[in-house]
Amino acid sequence: MASPPKTARDLPLGAMLLGEGLISEANLERSLVLARASGRRLGEVLVEEGLVDERTLAQFVAEQEELEFIDLGKYDLDPEATRLLPPELARDCEAVAFGFNENAVKVAVADPVDGAALEEIRLALRRPVHFLVATRSEVEAALAEAYGR
Repeated sequence: MASPPKTARDLPLGAMLLGEGLISEANLERSLVLARASGRRLGEVLVEEGLVDERTLAQFVAEQEELEFIDLGKYDLDPEATRLLPPELARDCEAVAFGFNENAVKVAVADPVDGAALEEIRLALRRPVHFLVATRSEVEAALAEAYGR
C-alpha cells in the first residue's frame, strides 16, 4: 500500500492547488487535457486560462521544488553577478544571476523543474549556486535589464 505524500515535493502541482482551494476539480481536469494536447506544462495552461496568477504558480512550484521564492523586482541586479552567466545561456535557461550570498551565486529561475538547465548553469558558473524561483515575467524583465533586449 502506498504511503500518503509527506511533503509538497511528493504532491503533483494540480493536487497542491486543488488542496488549497485555488482551482476546482473541473478546471484542473480541463487544464490537464489542454496541457497534454498542447505539450505544455499544467502551470502554463493554468496561468494562460486565468485560473492561477503567475506569482501564485511560482510560489507553489518553489514549494514543490523545496526552493525559496523571490520577488525579483524588489532587488537590484549586481552587475558582477550578471556578468558571470553568458547572455544566451541566461535567456535559454530563463535564469538571471543577480547577487551573491556568503558562499554562492544567487540565481533566479523561472523554471526550477528543468534539471538540464540548472545543470548547465552550474557548469557555466563553476562555483556554488543558490537557486531561487521567480515569476517568468520578473526573470524576463531582469534579463532585459542585465543584457538588453
